[in-house]
Amino acid sequence: MVQAVHAANVYRGVTDVDYLRAVIDGLSGLVEEVDADLGRVSSVGPGVDRARLVRGMAVRRRRWALERVTELIVDAAQRCPVVLDPHDRPVALSVQGQPLTPLVTAGAADTWGLSSAQVWMPPGHVSHAHVHRHTDVGVVVLQGRAVTMWWDERGGVHELVQEPGQHLHIPFGVAHAAVNPSGQPVVAVEWRSNRMFTADNERLPELDAVVRARLAGPKAVA
Repeated sequence: MVQAVHAANVYRGVTDVDYLRAVIDGLSGLVEEVDADLGRVSSVGPGVDRARLVRGMAVRRRRWALERVTELIVDAAQRCPVVLDPHDRPVALSVQGQPLTPLVTAGAADTWGLSSAQVWMPPGHVSHAHVHRHTDVGVVVLQGRAVTMWWDERGGVHELVQEPGQHLHIPFGVAHAAVNPSGQPVVAVEWRSNRMFTADNERLPELDAVVRARLAGPKAVA
């Protein structure tokens, strides 16, 4: 209750309609998850201690809700623009084997549903095949020439060539991999539709052999 009152007091002074809508969407998502839990409880078979199951779910949801409300309060109180320089932040190796520097991301910026990183691809580099189940991706190549391999729902593989200045969009749920088949490095900026850049990143090792074979194959076609 104290957390709820605190949140109400904080949001009373917020006039950004899009931000408040995002807050409502986040809390509505919690309600949907609780409803889903109740549905799972009602479908369990005999011999299951339903009271214990409900109590365990409620405890987990309560902990998550308190943490989320606290995050929202901090977001509302500290929202401000910021300039982030990739040269001032450390380079990391992502889950998909990509050297990059997260920039706009939770912890470095007061972002709600957007994150970014600067990506470097050395000559001959290939990333691991991977997918973002719930996240859209946008990539702008600043230097070099990149190739994106992607798989359709039937398992067919396709390629897109991206030149400097061109924008690439990868819808959520589409398996893909990045390739630099040239002798020149690639520098790009990648945007994702979640607040933590490193979240929602799943490797697909069963496709890696296809990606590795790409460097020995023919040139990509758009």
